[in-house]
Amino acid sequence: MTDTALPGNRANRHPVDRLFDVRQQIKALTDEETDLKAKISVEMGRADSLGGDECIASQKLQERKGGLDEAAMIKAGIDVEAFRKPSSTFVVIKVEQRVSEAA
Repeated sequence: MTDTALPGNRANRHPVDRLFDVRQQIKALTDEETDLKAKISVEMGRADSLGGDECIASQKLQERKGGLDEAAMIKAGIDVEAFRKPSSTFVVIKVEQRVSEAA
């Protein structure tokens, strides 16, 4: 999406402010996704699928292995660091709304 295609023509907004806006939209969409998935799951029940006008949803159970208990491994005499993958470095940009100063 180009800057001029954004609702309300936000092309002149500062990139920091736009990043904040985008993150707020992502949060709202993530919350909506969670709600919709719950509704679909309830409506689907034990059925294999549920059809809308344009799409069909299906659900299946998946299992993930649990995390490792490093403290227990160390207590058992296992050198956890010998099995650790290399660390990685990345940039995190934190965006906060400014606090309005009293005039």
